[in-house]
Formats: sequence, structure tokens, C-alpha cells
Amino acid sequence: MAKPNSSKVGRTIFGWLAAVAAAAALVYYLVAMREDVIEVTAMTLERGRVEQTVSAISAGTVKPRMESMVAASYVGKVLRVPFKEGDAVKKGDVLVELEHAELDAQVALAEANLRVGLSRLEQAKMAAAIYADIAQTRVSQTNAQLKTAQLDYDRVQALSQEKAISDSDFDKVALLLQVARETNAAALASQRETEVRQEEIRSAEAAIEQLEAAVTLAKETREKAYVRAPFDGVVAKVFVDVGEAVGTGLGIAGTAGLTAGSVPSSALVQLLQNSEFYVEAPFDEANASQVMPGQTARIELDAYRDTYFSGTVEFISPIVSLNMDLSRTLDIDVRIEEGQEKFVAGMSADVILVSAAKDDVLYIPSEALIRGETAYVVENGRATRRTVEAGIGNWRTQEVLSGLSEGEQLITSVTIKDLKEGVKVRVVESLD
Repeated sequence: MAKPNSSKVGRTIFGWLAAVAAAAALVYYLVAMREDVIEVTAMTLERGRVEQTVSAISAGTVKPRMESMVAASYVGKVLRVPFKEGDAVKKGDVLVELEHAELDAQVALAEANLRVGLSRLEQAKMAAAIYADIAQTRVSQTNAQLKTAQLDYDRVQALSQEKAISDSDFDKVALLLQVARETNAAALASQRETEVRQEEIRSAEAAIEQLEAAVTLAKETREKAYVRAPFDGVVAKVFVDVGEAVGTGLGIAGTAGLTAGSVPSSALVQLLQNSEFYVEAPFDEANASQVMPGQTARIELDAYRDTYFSGTVEFISPIVSLNMDLSRTLDIDVRIEEGQEKFVAGMSADVILVSAAKDDVLYIPSEALIRGETAYVVENGRATRRTVEAGIGNWRTQEVLSGLSEGEQLITSVTIKDLKEGVKVRVVESLD
């Protein structure tokens, strides 16, 4: 058998090695020359409405138009609590009744004293009328006696001048006339005593006024044992129970959101009017120039996320409040224009005010704008950086004044690490 040609075998092996090296070199070249493609999300630029907004520095609070921490104006023990939490009440309804037996007795005593006074007044009137009748009768009688005596005197005087009667008879007639005159004068004087009787009547009438005032005072004091609703509303909280002793205090209005520890110790019932609510919200003092009465507001509740309720600024505090954290805020009240039935007193509410708005303008998502001036668009499969001049906007959308055009494909996933000018990109619906 012939021996293999060693030089031929060597050439074959070398050829295989050269081929392997060439293939490896080709693979290395292809790998080295391959360009990375990053995935991005994008949107087509379009026109629409853009708003300039300012948000409350923290959540606001839903408050009722009327609210009171109803307190007693009398010291006593609770006898009855007619209503429970959640019950609707009318103005004047008794919310808490205190023990009032002693007050009832005081009213009864005052009324009895008044009856006595009225009786004395009637007695004084009757006595004055009787005395007046008697005095008038005496005057009439003495007038008649005086007239008769005067006639007798005149007749006897004529006879005396004619020497028809003795001087002693004339003196008797003259004395009778003098007595009649004095008796009539006394009767007339007694009529003036009726004025004293009338003064007694006036004094009795004044006493009646005092006694009536005493009855009114006793009844008003007893009324304090009935703690009544100052307006139509709903019982939110009841802080007392039967048998508890309570002190006096004043109702405190505008206490929505009070914690248990901050409830006034004198409060018996928390009453609120749940027919109309508003939102009180704090804004940074730096935004004071952007807040105006009548301004449109949007309200968001945690219970109805992604749902906005329309509102209107109706009150701006005349002072800036210094808070515990040393921040300074301007409190505003927002009238709720819709969905009142969805609001509950004490709820937290996020408030956004619209300070400016434009329709049919080019806009981009605020999150797609880098440092407020840079954006990326997709051109020929690559990311192209643009310098953008922005107009009005908020945390959601931003107006584009220049740098972008309608219809361009804007990259929205600008937080991707490898995104830069000229990088090759592939648009996907989501990066998840």
C-alpha cells in the first residue's frame, strides 16, 4: 500500500484552518458592526386644549355650609337624648334634654306670685271704685245740704232785717250754713283722695310687670334645659348620654374635620347641614397672583379617582396662614358645582385651579419634555433631539410654541437610559 503524501495532508489542514479563521473574522466583523436598537413608546403630535393650572399644596377638606358643635347654656344632668347619630332634625327640635324639675318649680312659683299680684291689683281697682262712688255720694249730699242751708240763711236774713225774728235764731241759721259749707268742702277734699287710690293701682300694675318678668325669666331659664337644633340638619355626633352631667358652653361653627381630641369639652352634639358642601383648600403663597374669585376649579376625591367635579372659587382668605411646618398658605373656598350627593363632610379633596387655557394648539405630554426644553422625535427609525419652546401647561400637558410639528412621532419614554441623538429605535405600544 502506498504511503500518504505528507505535504498534501499539510496543505489540507492549513486550508481548513484558514477557512475557520476567515469565518471567525467575518463573524467578529458582523458583531462589531451591528447597531443596537432600543425600544421606545411614542405618540403622534396633535392639536387640542391646553390649560395652565395651579394645584393646592395639600389636600383640601369638604365642609358643610352650616355646622355647629351644639353646647348647653345651663349646668345640669342629661335626662333624655331623643335623636341618634345620622338622624335628620328640624330647627327647634330638642337634641338633648336636661333635668328641669327644680326649674319647673321656679316657674310654678313665679306664676303663683303673678296670680297673687293680679288678685291684689283687682282688689285695688275695686276699692278705688267703691271709694270713688262713696266720695261722689258725699259730695252730692253736702252740695244739697249746702244749698238748703244757703236758702234758709237767705230767708232768715231777710226776716232779721225786718226785725221779724230774734238775733239768736239768725245766729243758728248762720251757724248751720257755716257747717254745711265746711262739710261740703270736706266732701270735695275727700274726692282728691281717689288719686291716692289710683296711685295704689299703678303700683299694683308695676308689681304685675315685675311678676310677669319673673315668670318670663323662669321660663327662659327652664328652656335652657332643652338644647335645641339651631338649624335644619343631620346629627353627626352625639357626645353625651343619659345621666351625664354637662356644663355650659357656646356652639362652635365651622368645625368640619375635628378630631376627637379637639372637640370642645362643652359640646353635646355635632350638627351639620348636609344639603350643600364646599371645599376649603390651602395654596402656596407663591401662587397668590394666580388665584382669583370666580376662577374655574376641578375637584378630585379619593373615593372617585380619575373623576373630576367642577367648582368655582368663591372666597379667598384675606390673610396668609403660617403653618406648624413654617410653610405659608393661602386658604380658598371652592363652591361645588356638580355631584353634591357624592361629597361627605370631612372628606379630603384635591383642588386644581385653571388660570389660563388655549384651544386648538399643538401640545405634548409634560413628561415627554426634558428639563422643559428638549424632546425626541422618531425620524427614519432614529431618535432626533429637538429644542422646544413651551407655552402654557400643567403637569399633564404642555403647549408647544416652536420646535415640533403636528403629525410628528414624539418619543414619550424619555427616561430610557440609552436614549440619545441618532440612536436607532423601534416603537412599541408598551415597555412592560
